[in-house]
Amino acid sequence: MILSAAVLVSHLAGAPALSPYQPEPVELQRARQLMLSRPSECVALTNFFLQRKEVDPAKMVNSRQDFDHQELAKRYRTREQSQAAWQIQALCQANEGLSLPADTSINQAIKLAKRYRQPDAEAASLIIKAKLVLAQQDTEQANSLLEEAGLLLTVNAPPSLKAALPLFQASVLLYQHRFDEARLAFEQIRVQAQQQGEYIQQAWANYLLGEYYLLLQQDELALSHYVETLNLLGKRRQYYLKAMAADKAATLHASLGKGEQAMHYANQATTEFELLGNPTLLISSLLNLGRVTRAGNDASLALVYFFNALDLVKIQGDANLMARLYLEIGHSYRLLKTYAEARHYLTLARASFKRNQDIPHQVDTLLQLGQLHLEQQEHGLALIQLDQARKLAELQDDVPRLIESHRLLALLFETSGSPTQALVHHKAFHAYYERASQLNRLLTQSLVQESDQQLQQERELSGLRRQNEQLQQDKQRFTLLAFSLGLIAPLLLYGWLRNHIRSRRLLQSNTELQQSLLLEPRTGLPNWRQLMLRLPQEMAKRQQRSEQWYLNEAQAEPFNDKIYYLLLHVPFMVDLSERIGLAHAATLQKELGEYLQGRIHPKARLYDLREGQFIYVISQRQVNSLQQTVASLERMFAEFPSHFHLDRRLAIGIIGHPFLPKAPHTLDDMRLGNILYLAMAAAHQLVEQTGESAWVKLLAVDCQQAAFFNGDIRHCCIQAILKGLVKVNSSHKKQQIDWSALASEPAISI
Repeated sequence: MILSAAVLVSHLAGAPALSPYQPEPVELQRARQLMLSRPSECVALTNFFLQRKEVDPAKMVNSRQDFDHQELAKRYRTREQSQAAWQIQALCQANEGLSLPADTSINQAIKLAKRYRQPDAEAASLIIKAKLVLAQQDTEQANSLLEEAGLLLTVNAPPSLKAALPLFQASVLLYQHRFDEARLAFEQIRVQAQQQGEYIQQAWANYLLGEYYLLLQQDELALSHYVETLNLLGKRRQYYLKAMAADKAATLHASLGKGEQAMHYANQATTEFELLGNPTLLISSLLNLGRVTRAGNDASLALVYFFNALDLVKIQGDANLMARLYLEIGHSYRLLKTYAEARHYLTLARASFKRNQDIPHQVDTLLQLGQLHLEQQEHGLALIQLDQARKLAELQDDVPRLIESHRLLALLFETSGSPTQALVHHKAFHAYYERASQLNRLLTQSLVQESDQQLQQERELSGLRRQNEQLQQDKQRFTLLAFSLGLIAPLLLYGWLRNHIRSRRLLQSNTELQQSLLLEPRTGLPNWRQLMLRLPQEMAKRQQRSEQWYLNEAQAEPFNDKIYYLLLHVPFMVDLSERIGLAHAATLQKELGEYLQGRIHPKARLYDLREGQFIYVISQRQVNSLQQTVASLERMFAEFPSHFHLDRRLAIGIIGHPFLPKAPHTLDDMRLGNILYLAMAAAHQLVEQTGESAWVKLLAVDCQQAAFFNGDIRHCCIQAILKGLVKVNSSHKKQQIDWSALASEPAISI
């Protein structure tokens, strides 16, 4: 098998969502994350999601102000979401080794795409089906599926699908042993990806080129491509590809006798597989790390890696993998000359391989047991083990293992004083070694094709020369035209420069005007327009994080990623012009704006809403203590230098967004603003009663009472405060607040 099934199935595992009408549900996002690390959970998530009823996409329009639409989105699925779920389920089932269920799932996705006439979605499903078929080495069907997918792709298809198609077509060529065509295709993909800055695509092309050179036994070239793949990925979170490239680099360094480099890349592969979270791949990496470490004459450290892998295998219960670890542990104990432990683990491995009828590994175990008895001068037992290994290898016509069997038998008979028998096995050893050498020469004959490629390149060079002659003739014809255009070029250049300078001035004026519209002219602070531009994006971001926190399985801690909004009422800014005059008021307001910009927290924002009202916005992560933040705001206004007598008693209302972390979409910006003004009105009452600055913070309790806030938000919030569903924190006694006086009452008609 040229490429591992895991490589083919995992590539583009995070294919783009095919649902352009709305964001992908949280269940499918989580399933994509678990596709390689925990495929069984990924299958369970997609099965759970597919139990929803399918509805028309027109009914699934997002509206953060309509609670019914949000509830509808949590109970139903659209056509596009259904297709994405079937695609993800197929990939997860394939990564779990369930080929038949995976084929059934992807066929369902193809069926849905055909029914709803969505060519791009059908093409994506066909590419995934081609991956699954190629993993079974059915190159003809895979090629047919990829050709069909190429015909279906539209101009507006996602770029990742367009990039995936040529990469898999080149992989099919490699499977079909059309080596030159495959190499040219991979090189073209790599160059194109490099020009477009698509480093992940370039890294995959590099990795598959390494597979190409490894197949042709050009280890140095293969190694350079694996190392280049790792350099391209750098610190990107492409754990699987980095782990595979590092694992191959470690194996090649070990075969070239570079022990330190081999251990470095083997450790890197193990680290990446551990970050990926897939225990099966991590076990395989630990096996390779142990072998490389043992090859570097450190069998003790190799045992540590093997036993770590054994602990993971015992959790999975894979008997075959456990037997392979017993073999490696026994081999390591033999090198350490701990013969009792070596015999114990090798005997366990042999019994397991015999039950599973795994003849190649059974031969390896018998060879290790033979060497163990040979080192202990137990020639009779060694002969039994080695001769049985030879017979099993002959049944399989396993040339490498026959070479090792005859080598050890020859050594056994030499040490036991039987030169005639030793000579027989030496002859057999050399015969099989020569046979293996001839096989290697046959495998490398494909390199002869490079001469044909060179001939083709020379023909292409001749064609380029003819094209060059034609271009020279065209150049002479266009020279006269260029001379004519050169005469009128100065006029065209002057007109172009004049229009360019004029457009630059207009563009600069437009930019300055747009910036001035976002600032309050009196104080120079950001105004309400700038607040409204940023507020929807800021709220949507916190709503998404709140949803992820709520759906997270381990929500032991409360939601701690809110945005605090502090609405400040500054009394001396209300009637400033009336009290001190326009000129002094303008000067004082400008000085106040410059003063405040230099005093606020570097990660906070302050907006001037006019009429003496300011909004101070700061992230919860930047606030150690809310009381300290309020105190710093009061101190900031109190320390503002002015020779006029100013009323500096601040009334501050405070809320955090999301106001309801478990139902973040319930309240939009207008309803949150009403709650914020209610908090400031309560603070006004405290200021009037105490004659001091005051603040009031409203905080919903940690429960899902979203439905309680339907209706007039001010009235609902006051009722929630009275019922204890909204907590009140303040700088003074909160019992002094008369909430009934703050209720909105309609005007009474006379």
